[in-house]
Amino acid sequence: MSGRVMKGLRFARHGGPEVLSWDEVPVPEPGPGEVLVRVSAFAVNWADLLERSGRYPGAPAPPYVTGHDLTGVVAALGPGVAEPAVGTRVFGVIPRGGAAAEYVAAPADQLYPVPEALSDVQAAGAAGPYLTADAAIVTMGRLARGEDVLVHAAAGAYGSACVQLCRAYGAGRIIATAGSDAKVERVRSWGADVVVNYTTTDFAEVVREVTGGRGVPLVLESVGGDVLGRSLDCLSPGGRLVSVGASSGRSSGRFRLHTLFELGVSVSGFTLGVWLERHPELVRPSVERVLRLFADRKAVPVVGRVFPAAEAAAAHEFLADRRSIGRTVVTMTPVP
Repeated sequence: MSGRVMKGLRFARHGGPEVLSWDEVPVPEPGPGEVLVRVSAFAVNWADLLERSGRYPGAPAPPYVTGHDLTGVVAALGPGVAEPAVGTRVFGVIPRGGAAAEYVAAPADQLYPVPEALSDVQAAGAAGPYLTADAAIVTMGRLARGEDVLVHAAAGAYGSACVQLCRAYGAGRIIATAGSDAKVERVRSWGADVVVNYTTTDFAEVVREVTGGRGVPLVLESVGGDVLGRSLDCLSPGGRLVSVGASSGRSSGRFRLHTLFELGVSVSGFTLGVWLERHPELVRPSVERVLRLFADRKAVPVVGRVFPAAEAAAAHEFLADRRSIGRTVVTMTPVP
């Protein structure tokens, strides 16, 4: 593949969706332990928006090709790689980026065979939210069968995965939040027992009412800001809050250390990309569980809208406006 060029979605400076452009860039050469994937579709997520706007810690300086979540077909193997074999349909998360392109070189152990039950569009955005949700629920959150749980932003990609997995793993009452009445109905259809429109109703009051003032043992949080602080008030004694992001773009101003002392609660967090690169052994159990759920149709990735490659900037706008339910996906056919 050396010397060939392809189209990649990149930005030369930080800014809004208008800075994105499909540029000619070299086709990457897979290195040791890597495979070359011909990308068929990729998902747009909050990390992409934050990187583009210059608000993502640790992101490289532009220009670079954006995108982290993808599906495609293995086109070539790097040195030392025997599988996945050429021609295998794969999906995964590329922590270092570059997924929004015709081809991407990625570590073979960060890619997984696509279950037959999933289409390319479904698979494009499946790995990130479902592996994150599983790790948050099982590894970090230690959900016990029958325990109540509060899921924030449940209509999004991560939130929808959390609702489905909590139901599959035997949670008690699933209390969820969403940002519109339409989203409330969708979240309820995925298995949530109580769904709160957070734009009109105080979710903390609902949690207190539903639990008789005791609170929930587990909160799955990805919004940050005041939501994180107020969620501490929703925990029962000894409860756990797991934070995986801050889509609000803000840190909590209400985090009180004394809350941890008084209630004996714990707060933890993680980033899937860091685990994939530094602690892959922690992710492997999540991969095995999630792949089984997909194969058995006990979890089905939710795709809110699909955009052609020529409308990738519009996909960024769509997600930024919080109009998406589930994943926002861009297909690579046709490439501008």
